Amino acid sequence: MEKALTPLEPFTASDIQQKLWDVLVIGAGVAGSVAALQAARLGMQVLLIDKRRFPRRKVCGACLNNLALDVFRQLGLTKLVQGLGGTDINDFSFHVGRQVLHVPLPGGIAVSRETLDDALVKEAISAGVWFLPEKLAKLGPLVGDCREVTIQQEGTEISVRGRCVIVASGLESVGPAESNEWKTEVVASSRVGVGCLLNEPEDQFATGTIWMGAGAGGYAGLVRVEEGRLNIAAALDRDFLRQQGSPATAIRAILEQSKMPVPASLMAAEWQGTLQLTRTTRPVASDRVFLIGDAAGYVEPFTGEGMAWGLLTAQQVMPWIQQAVARADWSPQVGKGWEQEYQTLIAHRQNLCQRFAWFLRSPTLLSMSLFVATVWPGFAKLLVNRLNAAPNLTPHE
Repeated sequence: MEKALTPLEPFTASDIQQKLWDVLVIGAGVAGSVAALQAARLGMQVLLIDKRRFPRRKVCGACLNNLALDVFRQLGLTKLVQGLGGTDINDFSFHVGRQVLHVPLPGGIAVSRETLDDALVKEAISAGVWFLPEKLAKLGPLVGDCREVTIQQEGTEISVRGRCVIVASGLESVGPAESNEWKTEVVASSRVGVGCLLNEPEDQFATGTIWMGAGAGGYAGLVRVEEGRLNIAAALDRDFLRQQGSPATAIRAILEQSKMPVPASLMAAEWQGTLQLTRTTRPVASDRVFLIGDAAGYVEPFTGEGMAWGLLTAQQVMPWIQQAVARADWSPQVGKGWEQEYQTLIAHRQNLCQRFAWFLRSPTLLSMSLFVATVWPGFAKLLVNRLNAAPNLTPHE
């Protein structure tokens, strides 16, 4: 009898094709790797697929807020996250013109996605997850009691089957272009994201604070991550980005409008960009497929909200995954259950961020809001605490 391969050993395309997987996870970001890890801990056979080589950089504000850290605590991953060399963050400094607002944050950690995602993937592999990087995965049809996924690389293509699929592929499309199974609505005025990491001295942007500047055309957030590097993530109007000619010149313009210092190495930075940010994909569950994280919907975030949404959905989807794996036939009630829970978890949080993003587009409203927040500090603190608060969860049967 041949020895069964483990995820820590070399494996081939044939090894992957021959297995009937309990769970196929598309996308190895924070949401995907945490979902894969949990499924493996529950004894499921899990294949995690990502199109990028790890470790890899990713456009992100790099902030784990109090809610995100609470999810890690519940999953027993606190020591893992704290051991990555990230910085504690406890202050939010918001700059608009000559106005400055400081808001205390109820705890948080700043760590680059390059470091965090790689650590989570390794933790998933240690738990029994098979990881397949540098492969493009696309959803296929429902075949009997399984869902098919096509995996492509350099002209080769294989198909694998899973009892269910978790899509955690971020802002990219969920299924084939010709599929009518999902509909993604992108807000026409939605901004795009850009980001970079700088080796910048600490005399301008101190550790422990999220620095944010807003101006005509967008806003930018800066925070110190591990090894003292400066992480910059921004949301920019597309027309503004085109007019400025490059992400670096656009960020420089926003920082200058906000009366904030401009990092000396900004213009030489290596930038990454995203698709339009604000979008919604529905349904979030269909025929053995579950959407989590940014794949289900996204709104321009500010102090780590996007990371928290991804982690929260990765954690709470698991009971529905267990039901799907255990059933020989797909029950629409399972999909409806995740739809309802997703709305309970995420909808009001994204609505808050969307309203704040709307204020950021109006200099007059923004100036008035900053005045109110300065006179009444509890106003801003209330908003931050609501975004960081853990949800009231209904126990699953």
